[in-house]
Amino acid sequence: MAGGTGGHVYPALAVATELLSRGYRVEWVGTARGLEHRVVPAAGITLHCLPVRGVRGKSALHKIFGLLFLLLAAVQALWLVFRLAPRCVVGMGGYVAGPAGVAAWLLRKPLLIHEQNAVAGTTNSMLAPLASTIIAGYPGAFKEDIQYTVLGNPVRRELVAAGAASHY
Repeated sequence: MAGGTGGHVYPALAVATELLSRGYRVEWVGTARGLEHRVVPAAGITLHCLPVRGVRGKSALHKIFGLLFLLLAAVQALWLVFRLAPRCVVGMGGYVAGPAGVAAWLLRKPLLIHEQNAVAGTTNSMLAPLASTIIAGYPGAFKEDIQYTVLGNPVRRELVAAGAASHY
């Protein structure tokens, strides 16, 4: 699950395509408004859309609607995780990862989160106490009381191949 910008979506896509290449079933939880709406189906991955939006930095009315959409998304995420019965849920950030991550935790599914930025975003910071595994792209991404492993950021195979080809 990842949504919004390329900073969350493309690393998640790298993980998803690698899992697919190893024979795992991959289902993506995202939004109909973010970048994932275009690139995930194009990669042959099923996209399940939740009606979640950001609530920070908006007018009071936008915040109220944002919270209502968040509540609706939480109910839909619970049903989705229950119905799909995944062995593991991977959260890569963005607002959409919040409801789906909480749903995974409530339904006792292992929750792995990955933070791609130097400082953890709001959603991953909130999900960290619920996660069974926390991975970061950079040291210092999470607060000191959070146990996590620094593994770097996932990169799509086509970018690795293009970079290697340009050096030879």
